[in-house]
Amino acid sequence: MKPMRYAHNDGHTDLCYDDSGRYILTCGTDGDVRIWDGIDDDDAVSHRVGDRAFAIAFKNERFFTATDANSVQACKFPDGMPDGLVTRFTAPINHMVFNAAGSVMVAGSSDFTVKVVEVENSRHKVYRGHKAPVLSIALDPKEQLVASSSCDGTVQVWSVDDQAEVKTLPLLDKCSDVSLAKSLCRMCWSPNGEFVFVPVGKGIHMFARENWELVDKIVHDDIPGTINVLSLSPDGHHIAAGCIDGVIAVVDWQKRKVVKKHRHERGLTITSLAWNPSNKHHVAFCDGEGQLGLLEVLQASSQGDSGEPASGMEGVFDDDDDMLIQASSKVMGEIDDDDTDSIDLGAIKKSMMPLIMGDDDSNASGSVTGATGEETEGAAPPRPVAPIVVEGFKPTPLQKAFQSGSTPLHLSSRFMKWNSIGIIRQYNTDDESSIDIEFHDTATHHAMHITNTSDFTMADLSAHAVVLATASDEECNSKLTCMHFGSWDSAKEWSVIMPEGETVQAVTAGEGWIAAATSSRMVRIFTVAGVQRSTFTLPGPVVCLTAHRQHLMAVYHAGMGLPGDQNLACRMLNVKGQKRASEETRLPLSPKSILSWAGFSAEGTPFTMDSEGVVRMLNTCLANTWTQVANTCDQVKGKSDHYWIVGVNENPQQLRCIPCKGSRYPATLPRPAVTVLPFCVSLCEPDSEKSQYEEQYMRSVVFAQHLSRLAAEGVELDEATQRNMQRPAQEALMKLFALSVRSEREFRAMEVCELMPDEQTLQLSIKYATRQRHLHLAQRISQLAQQRAQEEQQEEEEEEEEDFRDYLQASHNSTETEWAAESGQGTRKKAVRQEEEEEMEEGEEEERKPSGPMLNMKAKEKLVKQPSFGRANPFKVASQEKEVGSTKGTQVFDVMKKTKERAPVISPLPITLKQTKGGQRKITVKGKQAQQPKLAFGSGSDMTPSSKDTVADTQDEEQSENEPVKKPVSAFELWLSESQGDLEEEHPDLGEEELSRAAAEKFRALPREERQVWLQKAKSQPQADDGASDKKRKHSEEKDDEVPPKTQKKAPASPPKKPLSQNTNSKSKLAAFAFSTKP
Repeated sequence: MKPMRYAHNDGHTDLCYDDSGRYILTCGTDGDVRIWDGIDDDDAVSHRVGDRAFAIAFKNERFFTATDANSVQACKFPDGMPDGLVTRFTAPINHMVFNAAGSVMVAGSSDFTVKVVEVENSRHKVYRGHKAPVLSIALDPKEQLVASSSCDGTVQVWSVDDQAEVKTLPLLDKCSDVSLAKSLCRMCWSPNGEFVFVPVGKGIHMFARENWELVDKIVHDDIPGTINVLSLSPDGHHIAAGCIDGVIAVVDWQKRKVVKKHRHERGLTITSLAWNPSNKHHVAFCDGEGQLGLLEVLQASSQGDSGEPASGMEGVFDDDDDMLIQASSKVMGEIDDDDTDSIDLGAIKKSMMPLIMGDDDSNASGSVTGATGEETEGAAPPRPVAPIVVEGFKPTPLQKAFQSGSTPLHLSSRFMKWNSIGIIRQYNTDDESSIDIEFHDTATHHAMHITNTSDFTMADLSAHAVVLATASDEECNSKLTCMHFGSWDSAKEWSVIMPEGETVQAVTAGEGWIAAATSSRMVRIFTVAGVQRSTFTLPGPVVCLTAHRQHLMAVYHAGMGLPGDQNLACRMLNVKGQKRASEETRLPLSPKSILSWAGFSAEGTPFTMDSEGVVRMLNTCLANTWTQVANTCDQVKGKSDHYWIVGVNENPQQLRCIPCKGSRYPATLPRPAVTVLPFCVSLCEPDSEKSQYEEQYMRSVVFAQHLSRLAAEGVELDEATQRNMQRPAQEALMKLFALSVRSEREFRAMEVCELMPDEQTLQLSIKYATRQRHLHLAQRISQLAQQRAQEEQQEEEEEEEEDFRDYLQASHNSTETEWAAESGQGTRKKAVRQEEEEEMEEGEEEERKPSGPMLNMKAKEKLVKQPSFGRANPFKVASQEKEVGSTKGTQVFDVMKKTKERAPVISPLPITLKQTKGGQRKITVKGKQAQQPKLAFGSGSDMTPSSKDTVADTQDEEQSENEPVKKPVSAFELWLSESQGDLEEEHPDLGEEELSRAAAEKFRALPREERQVWLQKAKSQPQADDGASDKKRKHSEEKDDEVPPKTQKKAPASPPKKPLSQNTNSKSKLAAFAFSTKP
């Protein structure tokens, strides 16, 4: 026996060993945890864990303490740093134990409940049945049963899987508090789980697992006082019993005898016992005054033939785990004392045969009874052999339903909901049961405080209503309550009771509607005013519901998953839309994980997060699959730290979370701070430059998909916003293309070009490839650009053909009568005139958009519908279109050089401009399409024609000379005259052609109302009478005089260049390649 050491203040003290058996850990009423390097350590390490510590345990390099905060806190060993919160109770925790692997913890509390908690994810099961504080807990080695003792005088056995009460044993004295209990009643199980040992009074009662009958009582004169605690040895052969009078007895439970006895020098109560896991002869203990002691149980070397324990001699211990040693010691009396070296094999065989053959005629009871303490004669009964049990497949327990954005229900102060609208808190203590509702924007509504008399456990919050729900119990049915604070009448609250046997498991609130999922797999949809809108049934048990505007997402179990995995699916539908399309997709999760959060982004895209911290979003561009866009575990500092998600934004890309130090959920006080995490698509080799560009492109494409969805829903989007969303993807593609070219990966660079969405990026790619002397790649990209141009032209032709067929059908179906001829003609005139004005506006906008220097594009002539007072001739073709020719080799650069000279012009009607004697121009409508003058930017701020006015055929001129029309000032010209300076400052590096294209695109991006304003201004402007117009016309007249009559039919936009010869080397060809820079 080692001398006692002071460990903690007076009061209940608990202890345990670490896994190696070297260190002893103690805790007490002073709130400290002390780590002792053996009993002789004079400088123990101390860690503060709270004001009081009631219990301590050690598993997997962490120690767990139950403190006055009514929680179990994990700390790292040996530095004592907090490493997570395992679980919480509403009252002090009196005892806790772990399974052998350390993955499951069982704890009992003074709130009458027992919890079985999974340490890694804090999932737990609550066992309710005791009517007084729980004293002790014992977990079955098979992890199927849990035994608990309570101040209500009972010992209850629970089934771990179904949480059912298996057996109730009334064995103890009743009391109202742990401090008044005569015994802590610390129990233990046999190694194979066949027996449970319960300290009752001065004896140890053994109950069989099969029928829970009392098998035997182990009592002895060496145990005179009430037994307080029991502890099973690592080998499973002995039980250490600590009594309230300070006696510690070591009992061989198989022989039913006491093999070691020690009395505390001061007779203090033994509060805890712990066997050394690496040395089965050492038992550490603590008393009621906070002292630490160590009892050495040495292996027996000299013991009387009677087998009684030598209570006066310490260190006498009969180690009988080896049957051969046991038999040898029993036959020592039969061997001649004079010949100490002789061994009688016959005697050994004789004593071993009953044990081998199972023939035992001796008294099998083996109880240590009677006042003399003599051992019952006869050999000890053989160790009970456990039957061989073949365990079958155990299905993974299904994840229970939960509210996304809420914290667990067992917390006394928790979040019922946290979203982009506000926060709902619930307080459930002995003094208060209330709900607080807070809005991020006070303009939505003021804060509200509700007394939770209905015991609401579920809640959701929208900009118009708060929905609350309760679960059903034995007394009342489940209830759904809606607080419609956005209502304009005085009735702002309504409730509905669920049918008998149907309880609400999840609720959500959308825009003008709410939904509730019940245990009968029904989803009931209500309006915010209480109208029952619709119902539908889910294919499996619900997991959670979430809503955004008119969209509802329901997550449910789709079947039994693989071992350890959940098999979830989600159904998304439009609740209030005319087309209520329902889509069902499987919900992916990380291995061995559960769903932690599900919801919509601010733009309406579904997102999820599992218990491993992986965030996924629904990728509608890839057949409604789920793409991983973030992993919050990569952002945490500690292993036990986590992030609790509260919201998602796609533009800008923001993942709003709350960091949780040492736990999975945030505390309500102090108010947690929200942090923003970046998104990152999971790719291979994330540190390489190539993967970074690929990640940027993929992330930009995925997060821009909501634009098309919003457009399909009729939401008007600003073109500037769309360009800003698409610009990062284009930049990433250009960088990836440049990297591939520098790495001599031309095929890869060509694949990157195929991903480029527009012509401008292709032109930049051609320019870069040419400068890097990758001529073959430049030719390939040019062919790709030409192919896309042909495809676009074919699509436009198909659209025009469809429009022509519609026009033809309308002409054939219309029949005119005499009384309707006049009115019909007037109506057609008005419709055609309106169509011409709209096409005129669109033509002026498209006039400045060139085809690009890299494409071999001809001016596309548009089929014009001529107004007619009679029947239209649908078979008359106004112009003949030509297909884009294909080029080969380096001639493509010559062709592209020529295409720069003329750009495609879209005009509303074929017109001809003619100079008159008065200095004015006439616009003549013709049957053949002519091109309007192309405007370009000069060095000054004025806008001058970059090419001469195109003159049509002479015959058409004569037919149209009698129809002089003055050229109006277009809306685009007015806008350009005022915005030209800003454009040049905004794009100083663009050339003349590119600046013209940028101006046309910017004008086209203006809202329709603003363009109508410019159109009205253009109509009100004087027609070509101001000085600026005279200068333009004089400039054009001088050019017209210089051009011969033959060339006036089709004047080029710039002087013709000399075509490249076939003999010219590649360098000279590329030097002539038209990438004009700003003069």
